[in-house]
Amino acid sequence: MKKIILILSIAVIGSSFQQSNKEVNKIEIAEKYINALNESDYDGIIGLFKDSIRMKELVYSSVFSKDEYYSLFQWDSTFYPSYKILGIKKENDAVRMTVSKECPRILFLNEEPNVTDEIIRFEDGKIKSIEIIKYIVFNEKVWEKNRVNLVEWVETHHPGLNGFLYDQTKKGAIKYLQAIRLYQSR
Repeated sequence: MKKIILILSIAVIGSSFQQSNKEVNKIEIAEKYINALNESDYDGIIGLFKDSIRMKELVYSSVFSKDEYYSLFQWDSTFYPSYKILGIKKENDAVRMTVSKECPRILFLNEEPNVTDEIIRFEDGKIKSIEIIKYIVFNEKVWEKNRVNLVEWVETHHPGLNGFLYDQTKKGAIKYLQAIRLYQSR
């Protein structure tokens, strides 16, 4: 009987220790996520998520299976984005980050990096969801003006690239980059 109590006690203590380690590592997991984005490491990214990829940007929510996320990942990584953590802290059971993102698309449209306030939520030591709760740096008027100018110019001068704006595949991202290059060198 004493052996059973001793084994159960060790199991409970071991389980508590594992849970506290997960708590300590949430910031590390968030940093690994940003590093994987910077390295365009698809396997590294999806390995950090519990099951599906849950993203929320202000009021827009998306849920992807790990396979479905691959197309969006390819689209985004084609722009060679650079992410920087400007601030990070544990907040309750989540991690709150201020993140800067720049790439040719964002620098063309916004004329400076986007900066967001984000919350990463966890479950069982893995990322459950990522939510952009606020844009700190995002100039909607500049973004809209530059987007409209680009689309109208492409329609007139390079109609073969039409549709690049809404094609969130690797092929669409390549067309998007080509449209920006052509527009900037006009």
